[in-house]
Amino acid sequence: DFPSLGCRPSTEFVIAGVVDPEPEELDGITPGEWVFNRQSIPMRRTEWWCHTASQLWFLVERDTATDEVFDVTLAGEPAHG
Repeated sequence: DFPSLGCRPSTEFVIAGVVDPEPEELDGITPGEWVFNRQSIPMRRTEWWCHTASQLWFLVERDTATDEVFDVTLAGEPAHG
């Protein structure tokens, strides 16, 4: 179940990007290379998601290896602690 929306089909959701600050040192690569050519490493990270039917934006903290969700915060709300 999704907060405020209840149980929704997964096809209504899209991932929009990772909340990952650009490193201070790019070690000889361009910012574009850092964004598009990185190795995907399974990790716990925070991502921007959108519920397309309602245009509701939210942050999801999840493990990319297992898809376990640790936290969901609606855009504009304080992060859960």
